[in-house]
Amino acid sequence: MVEKEIDTVCSQYGLRPTNLSELTLKVNLPDVNLERGFVEQENSLYLPLHEERQAVSSLYRVGMEFQAYIQFILNPERVNSEYLADFFNNTLGLKIRKSWLTKGFIRGPEGRLVPHELVPDSSHGSVPEALSRRAIFSGESEFAAAAPVIDKSGFAGRASVEDMCTELDGSIDLFQGQGAPILAENSHPSMTSLDFLMYSKLYLPDFQAQTKILRIKRLTEELISQLGLFKHRLSIYPKNIAHIEEKLELIREAIELANDSDYILELIRRGESKKLELKSTLRMNLVSGKPDWNVEHAVLKTIIAYINTDGGTLLVGISNTGDVLGIENDNFLNEDKFLLHFKQLLKQHIGLAYAPLIEYALVPVNGKKVLKIDCQKSDEAVFLKSGKNEEEFYIRIGPSSERLTGSDLLEYVNRRYGRKPD
Repeated sequence: MVEKEIDTVCSQYGLRPTNLSELTLKVNLPDVNLERGFVEQENSLYLPLHEERQAVSSLYRVGMEFQAYIQFILNPERVNSEYLADFFNNTLGLKIRKSWLTKGFIRGPEGRLVPHELVPDSSHGSVPEALSRRAIFSGESEFAAAAPVIDKSGFAGRASVEDMCTELDGSIDLFQGQGAPILAENSHPSMTSLDFLMYSKLYLPDFQAQTKILRIKRLTEELISQLGLFKHRLSIYPKNIAHIEEKLELIREAIELANDSDYILELIRRGESKKLELKSTLRMNLVSGKPDWNVEHAVLKTIIAYINTDGGTLLVGISNTGDVLGIENDNFLNEDKFLLHFKQLLKQHIGLAYAPLIEYALVPVNGKKVLKIDCQKSDEAVFLKSGKNEEEFYIRIGPSSERLTGSDLLEYVNRRYGRKPD
């Protein structure tokens, strides 16, 4: 599921997915003989293998919990370690880290990694269930290449994991030749293949964008601090108060637009659900190239279904595969004409009495405008007036809008609203 989300976000920004193996020059496992487990090196990522701890780019921030971390020395031409640590601590990165938990990295009652039975990986042949106690956290493991390719027969012909580790004098090469990556832990021997970790898909903008994002984040933190101080002093009646208000309003509008745009992209990545539906157009049939009532009807019935169930969001100008099309395909002269047409559809087929339940606006997304429609649930049954004497009732069931008629309609309305429909 998370890989699909990464594919979508990469597609939205014109990037290809990457992974840690493409970004990493060297991997160091924690060494209990070192006071802090690792030797501080430039552009390092310290990655915890359970979600309770933060990924960090400084050994100082690892503290004495170093046994719960792995150190990745990153290619400074590809990635900024501070950016990647921040990525792994945010929503998408946390989802990726959570998916790693299923591969054998678990948290014990004292908050440390504990032994875990290895799940055999059929792609690597037979794998023993436990490590020899001779395999310990120590030494350094270098990659043979920037992006090594794992030989899926990496474990073939090896009698045991102990045989693999003996010749290393306690060090474990994560990529022995072209074999599968291995991780062992001191005192509490456990093991798991690192394939899943090293080759899990990641979203990564180019290095210039990473630097700019970090700069903006620092600026944001600085602004928050300055705004807090300004708010505290505001009652003293500062000079140029009108000028200050104007500037703050500009900042607010810019941030609001950016948030709305990013929120829509996030919704698209989640995919259609009970509370989200995507429509390519408001009125235009993209096959015939002509306005089509059936297209308008599909939009309206979704709105009715949301109102009659638990509310939801409809995005017009997004294909069902998540491509941002914008409202241009509806061929209106301008945005005002588009919004006026939509308002007329609501007035004619739903009724202005329910307008307070329907909020809508055009939001810029990837250089195009998308109609975002947020619907609240109603306290009474709402019908779609599809014809002169015909009314239709819809509810939301999963990711689709379903029409109820006859006894099903009576039962639903009576159960939900405690009365029969008018």
